[in-house]
Amino acid sequence: MNANLHHSPVIGIENREAVVRADAIAAFEAIPSLDEHGELARLILAEVSMLTRKYRCARRHDVPHIAELTGLLDLFWQEVDEIAAQPKVPHQV
Repeated sequence: MNANLHHSPVIGIENREAVVRADAIAAFEAIPSLDEHGELARLILAEVSMLTRKYRCARRHDVPHIAELTGLLDLFWQEVDEIAAQPKVPHQV
């Protein structure tokens, strides 16, 4: 059996996931602003945080994308902390 044929289903899945991820990102980028949807976005982030915490120790092939979600959540909180740490400049009129 050819080694490439043996791994082809895995490669197909990865490519499919990349396309789905790209489509999802494009769809969210098309939204002009998430400000109007802030409360719902917060609820989604809370659920994602709970899921990543719950499945962080699961084997990667059992619960896909947990490492990616954990990394993205960490990046999100770094950005939030950086914005909060910036000195506030009074509004100049």
